Amino acid sequence: MKVEQILEQGSGAQNEDYLIMDHNIFGVFDGATSLTDACFEEGKSGGCMASSIAGQVFLRNHHPLVRLGAEANDSIRARMERSQIDLSRRCGLWSTSAAVVRLGDGEIEWFQTGDSQVVFIDRDGGYKVAARREDHDYPTLSMISERGRSHPEVQRLVEKIRQGMNRDYGVLNGEREAERFFRTGTEPACNIKTVLLFTDGLDVPCPAPKKYKDFSCLVSMAAELGLEGLRDHVRGQEAADPDIERYPRFKKHDDIAAIAIHF
Repeated sequence: MKVEQILEQGSGAQNEDYLIMDHNIFGVFDGATSLTDACFEEGKSGGCMASSIAGQVFLRNHHPLVRLGAEANDSIRARMERSQIDLSRRCGLWSTSAAVVRLGDGEIEWFQTGDSQVVFIDRDGGYKVAARREDHDYPTLSMISERGRSHPEVQRLVEKIRQGMNRDYGVLNGEREAERFFRTGTEPACNIKTVLLFTDGLDVPCPAPKKYKDFSCLVSMAAELGLEGLRDHVRGQEAADPDIERYPRFKKHDDIAAIAIHF
């Protein structure tokens, strides 16, 4: 078995992504950029806090992944309460997506919530997204494509979409409703060549947003170039579009957490 990994800050003030690798458990977590300027322990944003708390809970590796997801969610809530966060102000909740796998005897257990992804690539080059889901950022990215990143309506839509946490899409943010959006399962390991785990900072830039992301280009580039080569391609495309005019996105470069497990 060979493992590649990337954990890299984007153009934001902090790296809100988090990555875990320990024995048979691997995971990536994408903390959501806070809509407030508040900082917490050691100056960390709410997104940093959520992703690191969740990652540390999964590292305990002592329960089924779905139960660890619930424990991670509860831990985020407990830490927010200790920090006296107003839990009624939902846009200020610490939140993170998660994609985690655990290798077992003949099978791979997986867990997913939010927009971090688990993708299984088989020995014939085909791939399967563990939890295919509609991109909750599609409306906002479509507006950015039409009106530009700095349009005032974009920020209002960002705030509206954030209110859809655990109503329209899932995140770990301490709310009880989060568990309704947990996706989990097992995959037979016999025909799997590679498992990809990644946050959306690794998404290949696309000029036209899609309601359901197509990962075929990402999968083929990861196979051909490796994770670092794929990262270089993504960063190069973004760097060539510094004003966010060709590829709609929220910032010049997003944080990246990614793992490729090759069997």
